[in-house]
Amino acid sequence: MSHLRPAPLLTRRQALAGLGAVGLCAFRAGPVCSDASARAARFGLGDLSSVALREVGTPAFLDALAPERSLPPASVLKVMTTLYALDALGPSHRFRTELRALGAIEGDTLRGGLVLVGGGDPVLDANALRGLATSLAETGLTKIEGSFLVADGALPFIAQVDATQPLHVGYNPAISGLNLNFNRVRVEWEPGEGKPRFRFVAPGQDFRVAIAGIGGELGSAPPPVHRMQDMREIWTLPGPRMKGRGGLWLPVRQPSVHAGEVFRKLCAERGITLPDAEIVAEAPEGATIAAHESWQLRDILKGMLRYSTNLTAEIVGLHASKARGLAPATLADSASGMTAWARERYGLETADFTDHSGLSDRSRWSAAETVRVLDAEADGDLPELLRAQVLTDEEGRPIQASHVEAVAKTGTLYFAGGLAGYLQTTDRRLAFAIYSADLDRRAAIPQPAPEAPPGSRGWAGRARGFQREILSEWVRDYLPKPHLRPRARPG
Repeated sequence: MSHLRPAPLLTRRQALAGLGAVGLCAFRAGPVCSDASARAARFGLGDLSSVALREVGTPAFLDALAPERSLPPASVLKVMTTLYALDALGPSHRFRTELRALGAIEGDTLRGGLVLVGGGDPVLDANALRGLATSLAETGLTKIEGSFLVADGALPFIAQVDATQPLHVGYNPAISGLNLNFNRVRVEWEPGEGKPRFRFVAPGQDFRVAIAGIGGELGSAPPPVHRMQDMREIWTLPGPRMKGRGGLWLPVRQPSVHAGEVFRKLCAERGITLPDAEIVAEAPEGATIAAHESWQLRDILKGMLRYSTNLTAEIVGLHASKARGLAPATLADSASGMTAWARERYGLETADFTDHSGLSDRSRWSAAETVRVLDAEADGDLPELLRAQVLTDEEGRPIQASHVEAVAKTGTLYFAGGLAGYLQTTDRRLAFAIYSADLDRRAAIPQPAPEAPPGSRGWAGRARGFQREILSEWVRDYLPKPHLRPRARPG
C-alpha cells in the first residue's frame, strides 16, 4: 500500500456542515468537538480516556479527547520498545547461544569442562537446544572430564516481569541471560486411577523432554501455587480442574537451571553423559564447538508485536540499554534509559516508562505523544511490523472498508486498555492512539492480583467497544470509500 502524503480531504461531516463549527474540528488542535468525546461518554469512559487522531505529516488533530492525559499504555508500550531496540541494535541483529570446550577432545572424551553460554536470546527454544546437542554428538564426544557450566550473565536475573501480577501466569516469567521456550514449562495430564497423572515437559516441535527439576502435587483449588523445595520448583496444581486430557503453561522461576536440565537430557538421548549443571555468571574462555543464532531482530520484533510476548519485550529492551552503555540491574533501570532516549528522540515531555512490555501499570504515555511518535516513524519499519486489524461496526461485524488498511498494537490490563497505529488508504494516512484506564479500580485490586478481578471482563468489553466504534466512525468520516466513475457508453 502506498505511503504518499496527500492533500487533506473533506470528511463527510465537513461536507455537510460547510465551514460550521464541526468543520473547524479538523483544523484545530486540542480537545475539540469530536466523535471521541461522544463515543467515550456512551461507554462511560469520558473521564477515563485519552484519544488523538491526526493525519501523518500535519500538526492538527482531526479528533481528540484529553490527548495530553497520560495513562498506562499496557502492551502498546511494545511499540516504543520496538523502536528503542531497532535503533540500538539494528534490524539484522541476531542473538547467539554457544557451546564452548574448556579443553581438547581426545577420541570420545573432552579433557576439560563444557560451557553452555547464554546470549540472552528471547526466542531460544527446545529445537535450538536439540540442534546444539546434535552438533556436539557429531564431534564423537560421549563424556567429559570436567564440569558442565551454564553461563547466564548476559542479562541480569529478574525474578518476574511484574510483582503485582499473579505468580502462576505464563506471561509473568523470570528473566536471565539464558531463556528457554519463553521461560515457560508445560504440565500435561491424563486420567489416572482416582486422580490425574501429570508430568512436566519442555516441548519441541515434534518431541517432549520430561523435566525432573520442576515437580508438582495435587491441590484442591486453583490457582496453581509455586514454592521452592531443596532448589527444586514445586507447583501445587488444581486437581479438581484437571479433567480428561489437558495441559497448561506455567512460568519458570529458574530459567538457566531449567535450560541446563533440558540440554543434559537432549545430550543423553545422543549418548553424551554430562554432569549436573553448575550456574555461573561469566563464561570462561574456550573453543566454540557449536553455536545457534536467532532470527534477525526485525523478525523477532514482528512476532513480539503480533503475539505480545512480554518476555521478548523485556529482553530486547535490556539488550538495547546495554548496547547504549547502560548497566541495568532491573527492568525499571532499563526502562528509565528508554524514557530518556524517547524524550530526546521524539521531543516527548510527559512519557515515563517503568518496563518494556507494558505489564506494569506505572508506565504513562498520552495519546498525543503516542501519535507524535507514530507520525515520526510512519516512513520507517514500524507500519510493516504492526499487526493488521479487522475493522468492525458497533456489533462487532466487519465493515465494508476494503480500501482501508488498519495496522495497530493492542494493549490490555485489568481496567486499562489501549490501541494505537495507522489507518491508511492509497493516498492518505492517519495515526491514532486510544487509551482508557480506571486507575482507582486498578488500585483497588488485591495483591497479588487474581486472574479476573470482579468487573474487569465487563470493563474490558466496554473499552474494546469504544475502540471499535471510534475506528469505524473515523473510517467513515476521514477515509470514505472512493466513488466509482460511471463507465462511458460506446459511441
